[in-house]
Amino acid sequence: MERVYEYNKTSYKYKVQMTNILMVPLLGYFVYRVITSETNVVLWVLGAVICIYSLANSFIRKSNPRVIRISDDEIVFSSFGEKCFEINKLIKFNVKVSTPNYQVVVRVEDVNRQHGAFWVTYSQFNDNMDLLAEFDYLEKKINPDSLRLRGKIGMGDRRPDNAAPKTADEKE
Repeated sequence: MERVYEYNKTSYKYKVQMTNILMVPLLGYFVYRVITSETNVVLWVLGAVICIYSLANSFIRKSNPRVIRISDDEIVFSSFGEKCFEINKLIKFNVKVSTPNYQVVVRVEDVNRQHGAFWVTYSQFNDNMDLLAEFDYLEKKINPDSLRLRGKIGMGDRRPDNAAPKTADEKE
């Protein structure tokens, strides 16, 4: 059974894509100021580093997924490209709640040393509670001694039911 979770298209456009589009000219400005400025060079370098970090997270690390596909065999994070992990080859799957009721960080690594850290703003995804239940299931399956799930009876014991999730646009 495959489930597809999608980020709300309008929110993704403004929160992720527009932010990165804004980072490109800002990076150019900061680099220009580093080259031409005689004072406050540290400030301009700091601005450039922040822009580079943001762009690298989106385009190289692909850490802000727009679509998450979870099946019995694999999990795929898609954003400016795809990162695919086979579930039976995972050695690490940790979920950390970054902002309660809003965002989690998912850290994944497989036996081939392919890894990723994904910021999942689950409040913007369709069927966000099912998405969290999928993450709980995978974390308990890969890391049964997880401190986050310890003491929470029944949490992560099974995948959510196979009802077709609504897309983010249908929820609005």
